[in-house]
Amino acid sequence: MKVRDSFRFTQNNLCITSVDIQSVEPVDQRTRDALQKSVQLAIEITTNSQEAAARHEAERLEQEAKGRLERQRITDQAEAERARKELLELEALSMAVESTGAARAEAQSKTEAAKIEGEAAVLQAKLKAEALEIETVSLNLHSTPSPSPPPFNP
Repeated sequence: MKVRDSFRFTQNNLCITSVDIQSVEPVDQRTRDALQKSVQLAIEITTNSQEAAARHEAERLEQEAKGRLERQRITDQAEAERARKELLELEALSMAVESTGAARAEAQSKTEAAKIEGEAAVLQAKLKAEALEIETVSLNLHSTPSPSPPPFNP
């Protein structure tokens, strides 16, 4: 059957160019019920399919969000560990500087103490030498006869 642009009745020259069909209903009740059931089933299948697609899309988006969240958690944890490592390195460096400073201060104080002891020993030796010289001079003065005064010539 070929669809034509128009249909002409030759008896009265009636020309039909278009037909507007509002609805088509079967005459038989069984056919009508079967058609209604088929339409309802098609609507239900389409609805279930759309719900399943929407549920699948929601699950996919949820999995993507969980993946991004897990990646961010791992990245944050790695950054925290890096910062913790840096802190421990700085603390170790600080303790090394502190112990070096303490050792240096101790060495400097020992050096200063040794210097003072050395200077004290030198001073003590000088004083002993002076005391010995004074003692020697004193003994020499007492042990030698005193010279007689020169004769008197008036």
